Amino acid sequence: MFQPVMIKYKDDILSDLKKLVAIESVAVPDSGIEGYPFGYQSAEALKFMTDLADSFGLSTENCDNFACHAQLGSGDDSDYAGVLCHVDVVPTGDGWHTDPLVLTEKDGTIYGRGVADDKGAAIVSLYCLKAMKDNQVPMKRPVRCIFGGGEEIGMDDMGHYFSRHALPTCAFTPDADYPACNCEKGILHLRLTGRTSSSVLFVKGGSAINCVADLCTAVIACDEPAANAIREIINSSDACCAVEKTPEGFSFTVKGVSSHAMCPEKGINAINVLLTAAEEADVLEDGSAELFFAKKICPDTNGSAVGAACSDELSGELTMNVGLIESKAGKTSVGIDIRYPATLDSEPIIRQIAAEAARYGASLEISGDNKPLYVPADHPLIKALGKCFTEITGRQMIPVAMGGGTYARTLKGRGVAFGPVFSDAKPSNLHMPDENLSVDEFMLHAEICYRAMCRLATLDAENE
Repeated sequence: MFQPVMIKYKDDILSDLKKLVAIESVAVPDSGIEGYPFGYQSAEALKFMTDLADSFGLSTENCDNFACHAQLGSGDDSDYAGVLCHVDVVPTGDGWHTDPLVLTEKDGTIYGRGVADDKGAAIVSLYCLKAMKDNQVPMKRPVRCIFGGGEEIGMDDMGHYFSRHALPTCAFTPDADYPACNCEKGILHLRLTGRTSSSVLFVKGGSAINCVADLCTAVIACDEPAANAIREIINSSDACCAVEKTPEGFSFTVKGVSSHAMCPEKGINAINVLLTAAEEADVLEDGSAELFFAKKICPDTNGSAVGAACSDELSGELTMNVGLIESKAGKTSVGIDIRYPATLDSEPIIRQIAAEAARYGASLEISGDNKPLYVPADHPLIKALGKCFTEITGRQMIPVAMGGGTYARTLKGRGVAFGPVFSDAKPSNLHMPDENLSVDEFMLHAEICYRAMCRLATLDAENE
């Protein structure tokens, strides 16, 4: 039976996590504010981490408000172990039963935006450094916790950080599930734009491209029978719709349920529901962007309608999420998030969707293409992390694949995702209302994280 180390820090961990959750650190792309690449709130969260690390007597550095780090042990970039976390979050969204910016504990579970993704793990990793310092753990190399401020909007934070610092010798990112995730699907972000239907006077929906859209509003020029048909179609689904008469036609507000883009089938996409209902009610103009989206992009979450469906044995099938929609100046655009199989290339997928878009006079723009990650199960790092997992839990670690994207893919084979959520736990609601973690499992993660950080501090690849 292992001897717990981190339980003595439990109250302080939860206290500091409460302070971090209170910072609404939604990263802003291209903020336009000099010195604040992701906006003020993201930078405030980074400062919170360096201030806390300073109070522990750790060495710190802020890397231009893209990222920061805290380090235990002397040494430069030539050889260090890394733990990568992010302190930015997705928007809170609607539908919470607690205040998303107030850490709330109920029946042994903590709720709040970021507790599972990824502020809880960030605070724990910093306290693990403190525990290593307090316990004078022997170290072959320094251990550095790196905190990013823009993970949710493309991971440019790590691109900037690693333009200033070398990659770690070995690392993990506690931003996924246990056991280790040694395979991550590719992440493709596309923007599709076409001519707005003459019947669509306004449409806007979604809060982030990597979240299932839980809200979409539109004003459509149609008669009352068509408006009633749209409402009935929507309300016959699991979404709900409010309709109001306007001078130009009818206003529709559709509410769905958000979820992470890596598992769009777990949510109810308000954009998909509204556009497919409008198409069924025959109010969308031929050749319009909305008709293209309704017929080819919105009907499913695996790309079948647009001809992009594919899969592999290692990581499963492609998933596709419509995260954003907006009409402006006669054009309507959607942002879609595609998670494609790890052994496949994105080019055929892009060509297929572009060809379908062209049939409707729409264009395609690539917003991002993060290539897949695969680290073999017999890699020394996987073996080392597996020993830590087994020592704490008594369970064997069998690496898994996932659709989520983590900082591991920025490490060029030197790191994988490892925790903090246990795969057999109740849903932690990542990117959804009521994001949560079991306190007991959170502290069990803290023990695994501590053991893993100690192991990486002395890891010798030849002897593992």
